[in-house]
Amino acid sequence: MIWREYDIDGSGFIEANELKGCSKLTREDIERVFALYDRDKNGKIENEELKGFLKDLLELVKKDYDAQDLMYFQETILYGCDLNRDGKINKKELTMILLALTKHSLEEESK
Repeated sequence: MIWREYDIDGSGFIEANELKGCSKLTREDIERVFALYDRDKNGKIENEELKGFLKDLLELVKKDYDAQDLMYFQETILYGCDLNRDGKINKKELTMILLALTKHSLEEESK
């Protein structure tokens, strides 16, 4: 399994060490991550859901970050992956993000 879910305070997150050694991202992985963050089940990761998702992603690549880093990261992710420019992440867009993250993780491991 690629993703580990935590739900201590009602927010889940992606665990970096679960990503190491992964060469394949399955449809089940994508469904699980999407369901974890799409709390209102409306088919979009938006508003507070999006903030939580982006915080968790940022923590995978940068342990010490501030509000400015998070804002820049959000702008970058939405610019590169929000294909319909609605400011929300749908399943297709999430798949792009997770595939890029998996690829990045594998490249880091091979260094």
